[in-house]
Amino acid sequence: MTYFSPMRETQFISKNKDKWGQYEKALERERQDPDLLSELYIHATDDLSYSRTFYPNRSVRVYLNGLARRTFLKVYKGRRGESSRFFSFWTDELPRILYKNRRALTISLVVFTVSMLIGVVSYLIDPEFAELILSEGYMETTRANIDRGDPMAIYKDRDAFGMFLYITLNNIRVALLTFALGVFAGVGSLVLLIQNGVMLGVFQYYFLDQGLFWESFSTIWIHGAIEISSIIIAGAAGLVMGGGWLFPGTLSRAQSFARSAREGVKIILGTIPLFIIAGFLESYLTRHTELPIAIRLLFILLCFAFIIWYYYIYPRLVVRSRPQSRRYDDRRLAAGSTQPIQTNRIKMMGEIYSDTFSWLWKQGKRAIIGCLLIATLYCFFAFNFTGAQPAYRFQFESNSFLLFYNFVALLSSWGMDREPGFILLVFGSLFAIQYVVYRLMNRELKLHDGDEQWWQPLKRLILPSAFLTILVAFSAGWTALLCFLFLPFVLTYGFVSYFQLGGIGKTVRYVYGHLVSAYSLSLLLLLLGFIIALFFDSTVSQIIFNFLGWIIAPDISAIDDYNNIILAFLNWTYLGFILILLSAGLGLNFLSVKEQEEAFFLLEEIENIGQEKRLRGLAVE
Repeated sequence: MTYFSPMRETQFISKNKDKWGQYEKALERERQDPDLLSELYIHATDDLSYSRTFYPNRSVRVYLNGLARRTFLKVYKGRRGESSRFFSFWTDELPRILYKNRRALTISLVVFTVSMLIGVVSYLIDPEFAELILSEGYMETTRANIDRGDPMAIYKDRDAFGMFLYITLNNIRVALLTFALGVFAGVGSLVLLIQNGVMLGVFQYYFLDQGLFWESFSTIWIHGAIEISSIIIAGAAGLVMGGGWLFPGTLSRAQSFARSAREGVKIILGTIPLFIIAGFLESYLTRHTELPIAIRLLFILLCFAFIIWYYYIYPRLVVRSRPQSRRYDDRRLAAGSTQPIQTNRIKMMGEIYSDTFSWLWKQGKRAIIGCLLIATLYCFFAFNFTGAQPAYRFQFESNSFLLFYNFVALLSSWGMDREPGFILLVFGSLFAIQYVVYRLMNRELKLHDGDEQWWQPLKRLILPSAFLTILVAFSAGWTALLCFLFLPFVLTYGFVSYFQLGGIGKTVRYVYGHLVSAYSLSLLLLLLGFIIALFFDSTVSQIIFNFLGWIIAPDISAIDDYNNIILAFLNWTYLGFILILLSAGLGLNFLSVKEQEEAFFLLEEIENIGQEKRLRGLAVE
């Protein structure tokens, strides 16, 4: 019988010390090769496994344990940091998505261009078509400006800053709506592209007919080059989302839609800076019609050159220069809906976003039912335990894009002459929505066993809910500022408190110590939630109000009462859904940051090295 005899420790060290020395040098380099680091880690853990088996109490085991840990941490450090992730989104991730969906971008451009030609032909056939498509009031103002000798005076009527805010927000609203309507298999996006294209064609040809083409072109397209391009890109994002529903390929229709919606959100996210730039140009530069036309035309040319370079040329250069990169392969998202969410890994923002979407896919039905129930109870108490007429209980904005103001009107109590009990109603509703989302998260994540008394998790949510109530208690301006500064912290603290993962100090350190990941994820989830809310507010609410107009007698007072109650219910539902998204995403982000800071799972893995043998990657007893 043959017996296996292990080598002596000195022999083991002599055989491998050169290799370990190379590992040490590799770990000290500033620029790392991820493949090399991965190979080093495999060799280090193999040697550690051997030393734990045959030299459990010797210094070589301690040395190799440290080497393995350093290698593993170096692999994680090699992953992109928070700031580099932000820049890589614009330099690598978004260009790859644009290249992958270049056909949708081309279709959107062609549809918009053809629609402009349709607008021109329609004006040639019937010049009065301009008043139909651009409105009589706008055409009368434009004619009056032409008669005064200042055809572009419409861009000088307001103060620059107020105009900047209005134009930027309105353009973003149009882009989000163009994208959101892509959920109807892309048809909704095409309809809005055609509508905007026809309007632009009529508008531009009207000035040509008046002999003012170059004056109008050199003025309008200072901001229009970026603004119109962004609308075309938003239409392409809608087509991408709708295409996932129409053409699922080998994936299920739901999985394909999830993947394409994610890509569409990233494309539309990339247009927001463009709309801000376009709003600035329209507000501060377009009004300077005294500038020479040649300078204005040169600026327009540069704007078009940038759009063509970044959205058509640069994506091709990125793909050709790094064709093997699979960093942003979204196939994992498709499988994510059926795979359990891992809570013990360090994850990039895209992975956390995917996990949030995966959790919502599994628990979304229960979450929405809970949200609807809370909204119903909120409206019941808000409208039945007050002396105010329902029509005047809340003052809502009719513009769908002003959902934030509606949320403030729904929850704010400071200076609103509301009864003291109202703040308790707000607190109770926010408390309930947090309880729903964290209870459903525990169904998926299993972060605690549930053996504790039923009231203990409720007790832990009192302080986070009080913080959240304070954030929304003030006017729109103060609430916006407070939410920007503290909402990621408050929602993360709710997750931490519910699952007993730390206290206020730890939450502050993890949220504000990893500011980019917390705020980037919050922005992405807010955008997604806002798009969904905008879609429902623009479609479902109109159907409901039209239906009420048919079945309710023409009593204006009764109609106003019912409308306000329905608006309160819908707005609280939208708010609850957005809070669910943010709470789940920030909770998952905290788990990733926790592992990054504490490396608990990593240390546990290192301690378990040597407890099992591995043969060609398969664990055996």
